[in-house]
Amino acid sequence: MLFVKSPKQADTLTFCYVVLLFALAVLPINGKDSASINNTYVLPELRLDYLLHSFLLVPWMPIRVLYAETNRLKELLWLACGVVLGITTEVVQYFLTYRTYNVIDLAANLLGVFIGAALWQIIQPIYKK
Repeated sequence: MLFVKSPKQADTLTFCYVVLLFALAVLPINGKDSASINNTYVLPELRLDYLLHSFLLVPWMPIRVLYAETNRLKELLWLACGVVLGITTEVVQYFLTYRTYNVIDLAANLLGVFIGAALWQIIQPIYKK
């Protein structure tokens, strides 16, 4: 195991990660002014918040799968949980008057989960050595 010494530590770290994701989803942290993340573009059609949505969910697969011996079924189950997490964090915003649901944010969340899964497939053989 990398830096987690027990399953309880792994569960605590995962819980904190999920709470952070939901806190970022529900807190009114993105203003309407011109300096907000929603109004910052890194490319003509790519907003900074789309990148942040993806980057926040990239660790999902590597952070959890490293904790215990895994098999393909557990990895697929955890991937499914990541997809549900990505969808849920965005859907919650639909019901908040001060946040907005955005299908591109949802796609960015899912892209982050799948990038994390791809990175895990690269990292896993190295980690198991």
